[in-house]
Amino acid sequence: MKFTDEQRRTWLASLDKRFSSAAVLIENEQGELLIVKSDYKDHWSLPGGIVDPGESPLEAAVREVEEEVGIKIDPENLQLAMVASRHSDEFLTNQFVFFTQLENNVLSEIKLQESEIVSSEFISKSEIDSNDRSLLWAIRFWAADKFGYVNTKIVDDNGVKNERIEFFAPTLGGK
Repeated sequence: MKFTDEQRRTWLASLDKRFSSAAVLIENEQGELLIVKSDYKDHWSLPGGIVDPGESPLEAAVREVEEEVGIKIDPENLQLAMVASRHSDEFLTNQFVFFTQLENNVLSEIKLQESEIVSSEFISKSEIDSNDRSLLWAIRFWAADKFGYVNTKIVDDNGVKNERIEFFAPTLGGK
């Protein structure tokens, strides 16, 4: 059976309306990760943000890193590390997390976006578990060398939003 154009449009209109975001795991030469603190989040996260209309996740990752920390990244130096399907009571979203390692001299040029980012620092994998601050799930996965697909659920725990991992599928050859 072949669908008419009208049937196809009706079916497309019935699909989930998901938006996407993109972020970048940026390591320095010592293998430490750049993390940022936004003024509107309770947790530390990665440079990144919402994919704008007409933009690919890769393009958004490059743009957001330049906007938030003032570093221009060549898209050819990015590798896809993780993809997450994130669910909350408010939205459904797909998050694309890329990876790159940059030279220290490039990272010495960090300039934080004054309107959104209040702080940045580099953190080592060994500091993750001993760190008492709230961290984006992808930072903990990076520290455990876990790369792949993740399902998360964002829940409200007495007024604090927490993101819980519901499922993880590693990449081929991954953990």
